[in-house]
Amino acid sequence: MKAIPGTLREGGASFATTHWSVIAACTLDNGSADAALAQLCHDYWPPLYSFVRRRGYNPADAQDLVQGFFAYLLESKAYTKTDHRRGKFRSFLLASLKHYLADVWDRERALKRGGNCEFVLLEEEVEAIESLSANECTVIPLDEEKQYEQRWAASLVSRALERVKREFGSASKERLFDGLKPFLSGGVGLPAHEEVASRLAMPVETLRSHLSRLRTRYRFFLRDEVARTIGPADDVDEELRYLRGVLTAAL
Repeated sequence: MKAIPGTLREGGASFATTHWSVIAACTLDNGSADAALAQLCHDYWPPLYSFVRRRGYNPADAQDLVQGFFAYLLESKAYTKTDHRRGKFRSFLLASLKHYLADVWDRERALKRGGNCEFVLLEEEVEAIESLSANECTVIPLDEEKQYEQRWAASLVSRALERVKREFGSASKERLFDGLKPFLSGGVGLPAHEEVASRLAMPVETLRSHLSRLRTRYRFFLRDEVARTIGPADDVDEELRYLRGVLTAAL
């Protein structure tokens, strides 16, 4: 498959202030804006892929379907009909995917899958989503939209963590980040500070100082990622609380 300029395989693309402003720019037939929208689609394919898998499609068909959806979204410019002044980007993507599933996918299956515009989905990314799905708690099965929201929240967390990691340029700092990352993402069975400090060969108070600064940067980036996905009429703190609730329910 060929890569679209602006996808991860091509080194990334610049974002406008919010995802909605990227979409607004695309209405101007701006080539760089199209590349940015392609990047947005690639960044948020995991929750869409999970939604499609929940509909009963096998992994191969789900990959083809989501890839076809991305191509449809870019080529049809369906987003130009959306009022981006209000509403959440996650809701827009899910509604668009549902429309594609209901009205477009069956007609396009006879054509080249994915259209003329294809994304590169890295094998390890697909494997990570499949592994996560296989290990999910099934005592209380989630409906497809709740699962989509969990994947969406997880994608925002992942992007925030990646931005923090990029600030750690050297190998030694990356090792520090890897040691402290569990305390950012949370969960059960976290190691003691003393254990991690010993592993990193530093005083525990130094480790706690690093962790405090890391948490500050993580909160900043997570808030920024959330702010990019909502309309100007929406409240960032409210969306943060909602997504944290979604993630907490998954524990």
